Formats: sequence, structure tokens, C-alpha cells
Amino acid sequence: MIVLGIAAAVTGYSSYKNGEEATVERLAQALLKNDQTMIKKSMPTFSTKQKISTGTRKMFQHQIRKLKSKEQVVAFLKDEDHFSIKKGASLFEPAKIYPIPRTIELELPQEASLKARLQGRPIVGNYDEDWRKVTFGPFLSGEYELTYELTHPKFGRHKTKERIDLKKTDQRVIIKENNLYDGNAAFQQHLLASAVNYFDSMNEAIRNDLNVSRMAASKEHKEKLQQSFEKLKPYMENFQQSFQTIQIDCDSIAVNRAQTKVQLDLYVDLKRSMKLIEETGIDEALVSDKQNAIAHFLYDEEQKKWLIDELIFDTFQQDPEKWEQSKSYRGQAEKTAQWSKTSGGNVV
Repeated sequence: MIVLGIAAAVTGYSSYKNGEEATVERLAQALLKNDQTMIKKSMPTFSTKQKISTGTRKMFQHQIRKLKSKEQVVAFLKDEDHFSIKKGASLFEPAKIYPIPRTIELELPQEASLKARLQGRPIVGNYDEDWRKVTFGPFLSGEYELTYELTHPKFGRHKTKERIDLKKTDQRVIIKENNLYDGNAAFQQHLLASAVNYFDSMNEAIRNDLNVSRMAASKEHKEKLQQSFEKLKPYMENFQQSFQTIQIDCDSIAVNRAQTKVQLDLYVDLKRSMKLIEETGIDEALVSDKQNAIAHFLYDEEQKKWLIDELIFDTFQQDPEKWEQSKSYRGQAEKTAQWSKTSGGNVV
């Protein structure tokens, strides 16, 4: 009888020690104490038998530390939406806790490549070229911070942060085309630099006897501008241009569906004057001080740059100081170039 009593006691203790409740308690304690040996023993794999990587386990522990008490951790581990708990094969084998795997799927715009981090850790996914999607995981249930950086040949790099809730289900993020350029500071800076290069190179063209062949502009724009200069040149005594400040309204940036053209509102403190020859009968210099323009950019596939394709100054006056999101350039001094019939181009 004594032997039977001892056997019953041992069996009862083993049943309790290796049961589901005790296993959950041990895992909760291990997660809070960072006992990696016990964590791996109690939670060996996902419910699909997939391996739980060290990085994935640590990201999950970071989530657990946000819970205020051991009781909350226990309640989370018992949630069937997050975990499945299975008894051991015998009384002497502890129960096991298997996380239900979660994945994150990101659908990418055309030509975009991606780098991603979850909770600050680099993550690598499986890329499906046919569907342009990257699948990351598996991860454990929780709420994570996802940071992804898109790189695109036309729009450069753009970093985005999102909160991803993996508590109940997998998550799918569709990255739309406008995510490539909306709020993209690098792209905005590129467009501003292109505008500055345009006016700088036009000054060089004026100094180079009104030869625009090396201007930073689209081929068609340069052809039209050269034709205009050739028509005016016989009647001009001199031509002068100056500027110092250029500003773009970032909220006005619009990209066409084919991603080949960009339109935006631009301000430049441009001053131009043209003195005609005496034979025209016009004695006073013709002055233009229009400073607001709608700028059209065209993507040059050979140069891999956005180039000004058209500037329309016949638009309404705007106050750049009221632009909420803008980028601006201001030279150290006013940049002036002048052409004259007698001396050709020169710097003033």
C-alpha cells in the first residue's frame, strides 16, 4: 500500500509539473527572466514545426516586456489565437507551447527594391517576382514596428515606418506608386537641384554666345529655346539674365501614371532684360520679372535624371512664404550673365 501511495504521489506530481498550466507558468517566468534554455524547451517550434530563430524569439520577448505582470503574460500565452498547447507524450514529458506563425507580405511598386527592419532588426524575405511581393516571417503574435526603405531608379530612396499588428492574423501591406514620391525628401531635393542646374546652365549658355547645347534641360526644350534665340539674335543688342533664389512647392508635385513626367509650382527671383537694335525703333529695354512658374520635368533615361522640359510663367502669382512644404535654394550672391552683339557672352 505504501508503494502504491508513493507511486500515486509521484504520478500526481509529474502530472502537475508537466501539465499545461505549469508549462505556461514556467514559460511566462522564463520570458520575463530571459531564461533562454527554458524558453527553447517550453516553446521549441512554431505550430507548423518551423524553426523559431533567435532574432524572432528576441523580438517576441520585447513585446512580452510591455506587459505589466506575470498574470498578463500567462493570459497571453493561453490565448488560442496566438498559441496552441499540447500535452507531452507521457506523464513524464512536459507539455509544449507552439506559437501560431504570422507573416508580413509587402507588395511593391514596379522597379522598386526593398530593405526592411522589424523592431530595428534587419529582416530578409522571400521575393515573388511575378507578383512583386516580399513575404517576411514567420513571426510570433504581437505588435511590431516595421521600417522599410524603398529604392527606385527614378525617385531615389524613401523610408517609411508602420505599426504592424500580428496578434490576430497575417498582415499585407500594399505599397502604392505614390509612396515612392509623396513626402520623399530626397526626390524633392533632386527636383530642386535640377531647377538650379537649369538656370545655372542657361547662364552658361548666355555666356557661350546663346548656345544652349550644354544646358541641363530636355532635348526638345533645348531645341525650342535655341530656335527662339536664333530668331531673336539678329534683332538684339544685348540680353541679360540674373537670379539668386529658387523655391519649389513640394505639396504641388504631381507625377504622371507612366512615371515619365513631373509637374510642380516653382518660384525664381528671375530678372531678364533685352535691348533691341536701333533699327527696330524700340529704344527702351524689354524687361521681364515674372517669377512664378509651372515647371514640367521629364525623366532622361540616358542621364538617369529629371530635367526641366517646360517652364510656364503665364500663371497666377503665388506667395512662396505660404507654401507649407517647400524646398529652396539661395546663392551667396546674385548670378548674372549677359550677351551682347559686340562682345558675345560675358559674366557681369
